[in-house]
Amino acid sequence: MGLIRLVYASHSLLGDSSQRAQLDRILATARRFNLQNRVTGFLLATHGSFAQVLEGTDADVRETYGRIMADPRHTDLRILREEPAMERLFANWAMGVAEHDETTHFIFGLYGVTPERDLAAQPLEIIVDLAGELSRRPA
Repeated sequence: MGLIRLVYASHSLLGDSSQRAQLDRILATARRFNLQNRVTGFLLATHGSFAQVLEGTDADVRETYGRIMADPRHTDLRILREEPAMERLFANWAMGVAEHDETTHFIFGLYGVTPERDLAAQPLEIIVDLAGELSRRPA
């Protein structure tokens, strides 16, 4: 059973006033499910979009992505890449997360993520590199 990596982007439907609380709920559910199913990954969130890297076996990642597709908190999902993976990039994360906020604004900006050019407009390499950079920050 080989590993695959799936990267997608979508438009967020989270309201600005409740985004933090809704993200906390998303993460609690994702971490519980991902631990049970040996899926790892990292979620990037801005006020207007999400981008996520998922890693695991083909069946586990597809099941996870199927649940994500049905989630009404985002729309316009777009798979950027689905490919075999030799190793996990986010092995220590049942689901890591980084929000575009005051603390991470500079790092997001270095990768071209701005209010004018959000995650859904970024190429795959930028999303994976940004997630990798932010995953190395202390939690």
